[in-house]
Amino acid sequence: MSATLLTDLPPLAAPAETAPADASRAEMAPLDRALSQAPLGAFPLLEAAFGWQELRPSGWHRPAAATAIAQTSSPAAAARLASLLSTLTWANVVRTERDGLRVEVSAGAYNRIIRALTGAWRSRTQLLAASPAVPESRQAALGVWRMAMLTGGVDAHAGQLTVRAGSPAAAQTLVAAAARLNMPAVADRPREGGHPVRITGRAQVYQLLTEATGQR
Repeated sequence: MSATLLTDLPPLAAPAETAPADASRAEMAPLDRALSQAPLGAFPLLEAAFGWQELRPSGWHRPAAATAIAQTSSPAAAARLASLLSTLTWANVVRTERDGLRVEVSAGAYNRIIRALTGAWRSRTQLLAASPAVPESRQAALGVWRMAMLTGGVDAHAGQLTVRAGSPAAAQTLVAAAARLNMPAVADRPREGGHPVRITGRAQVYQLLTEATGQR
């Protein structure tokens, strides 16, 4: 894997009041690009479901020709989620002045897609607890962490990588996924803006980034 994605990772993901989010995402562009372009893996729906849980719009939205599954300020996260959803239906990324980037599907497919994502999310515990002899479950665990790095940002220091999950359920899912990867993770005390989950150990961080990006 390129050293740019590990050795040169800057310490990022500072709270919004101390560092502009756009600056952080720009500095992480090489990693974001590698994550968004990684192979889809055996369980694209679980990865998509994690992204949907983290990025779905709040409130009720009037049905239209196209309906948003998610909205984000991250082009890489939007592109990745659209790519994952393309295994089920047409999906597109649209930029709007009010909502930033929206990942949209046709109104006719919306309910079907939501049912599929809900089912994938509900199956996460059983899938991530699968025997290590089941290689597909490892791909599912990598997908969860891949999407978390795109949606929650990355705080990378020497020998430690932290992401921010948007809910306790998402944080615990990351802990379970890390255990499936033989990388013990810790869910730290909630902070403003999310629930930090960290993996410690240079070898573990290198392995995670290598496998999640599909680069060697």
